[in-house]
Amino acid sequence: MKIIGAFSARGRCLMRGLLMTLSIAALVSWSPSPGPFAQEKRPSAETAPVALSLVSPIEQAEKDGTALRISLKELTKLALQNNLDIAISETNEAFYQQRVIQSQGYYDPAINVNAGTGRSKSANTNITNKSLTGFNQRDTANWNVSVVQNIPTGGAITATFNSSRSDTNQTASLFTPQFQGSTQIQVTQPLWRNFRIDQTRSNIRLYNLDLKSNDSKFKQGVTNTIAAIQGLYWDLVGAIRDYDIKRQSVELARLTVEQNRAKVEIGTLASITVTEALATQATREIDLIRAREVILSNENALRNMISSDRNGDIWHQTIVPTESPDFKEYQVALDESINTALKNRPELEQYDLQLQQNDITYETQKNLKKWQFDVVGTFGANGTAGPQSYSSGAPTIPTQFVGGLPVAYKTIFTEGLLNWTVAFNVQIPIKSRTVDSQLAQTQITKRQLVMNRTKTEQNIIVQIRNAVEALETSRQRVETSKVSLRFAQEQFEGETERFGAGMSQNFQVLQRQADLSSAQGAALQALIAYKKAVITLQQNMYNLLESNDFEIAKSTSKGALGFK
Repeated sequence: MKIIGAFSARGRCLMRGLLMTLSIAALVSWSPSPGPFAQEKRPSAETAPVALSLVSPIEQAEKDGTALRISLKELTKLALQNNLDIAISETNEAFYQQRVIQSQGYYDPAINVNAGTGRSKSANTNITNKSLTGFNQRDTANWNVSVVQNIPTGGAITATFNSSRSDTNQTASLFTPQFQGSTQIQVTQPLWRNFRIDQTRSNIRLYNLDLKSNDSKFKQGVTNTIAAIQGLYWDLVGAIRDYDIKRQSVELARLTVEQNRAKVEIGTLASITVTEALATQATREIDLIRAREVILSNENALRNMISSDRNGDIWHQTIVPTESPDFKEYQVALDESINTALKNRPELEQYDLQLQQNDITYETQKNLKKWQFDVVGTFGANGTAGPQSYSSGAPTIPTQFVGGLPVAYKTIFTEGLLNWTVAFNVQIPIKSRTVDSQLAQTQITKRQLVMNRTKTEQNIIVQIRNAVEALETSRQRVETSKVSLRFAQEQFEGETERFGAGMSQNFQVLQRQADLSSAQGAALQALIAYKKAVITLQQNMYNLLESNDFEIAKSTSKGALGFK
């Protein structure tokens, strides 16, 4: 039943009926001879209130061309695309993504380059390495390259390629200068501690869970924003309709004033009735002014959620809702609502993610109590070359080693000058009170998380029960207010007819007018309350997005939401 949609049409018909009834009553009661109240003075013009414009902000905007007619879904989309809180949440998304990337950077390869030169001098102290100058001198130069790659099993691979050149004045040196080259691969692999998990892998897993938690919070923020936007939208609808109701009440009061004045003129009413009607008119005009303020306040609240740019177009437009608060019953079962909420609520999801993070932290801390047992293996080859400089009749060096740096590089791979090692490093923790304390704290934190999750789950059940009960109460309010409105209309019409027949008093008509206005307002507020109760229940069930056929399409570069 469209209660509110019929207000204005019914009100206009009612006013025309009242005008006709009062006019006929005035003509019937008219007499050329003065009535019993003819000697009383009509209130002066100075006692009448200043005329108040009855044009609503919406009607004025329609005339000025600043009206923005918009549906609930369109307004929600506009608000979500420009809401500052959502934009902030999306920067959090980018922040957590960068933390994951930062942790994964531990596995990026690194190239190290080293080059240098030097000279050393020492006294001749041994006949086998003496020189002809009284001291030994050695000039060296080296240029080395190494590549280090950390691997996800906790180990590392290092590949090196070294080159050097050395000159000496020792007479027994076979090469002067001497060129050397070498290559080597070293692999280090933990076999116990840091084999399954280490701090780097722990951080990557934790930061990925942070990313999921932020995504959950983002959806929660979007849901809350939608609920707030839609609540404000219906508040604005209610404020606009309430203005129409109060304006109709003012029009009735003004009509009553004019009819009472006409009867005072012909002496059938006391002038006090005009004063009573004027007082009622003034009170209702005050209510109308307040209703106008409520419209403007609700518009500003919506604008604030839509745009943070004070120069945005929305701040120069008047929001005109196109939706009508018609009653559409929302069918829901309590048990189904509770199960849906427990399945979808982001608070529970975030607790689950925190418990996963707690388990990862516990596993990482427990890893530190293990023995460190690493295997280290190296494999490589050396090469050497240079011009022969010693000719005392001793056997000369093989010809394949005679030459410059290229020859030294060649001999690395051709002469079988290989070297390898296999070693084990063991570290045994004797006492680890620090780690034991950390493990105990982590277990305590887990128990707290489990208890808080249980408490939150219980609170959610209570919220759903309250929301379902509030929805049913709002539905009953709609039905009751509908009946109340019908009775108020009938009472007003009956009182008007009685007044026209001289069987009622002026203040009784005014009271029935006020009762009718109150009943119209109560019916309107009941409908708005029902709309908002549906929104609250959907928000608590966390299916507000699905219920409104919305779909999140998040983009950290622009911040946008997609809509089906």
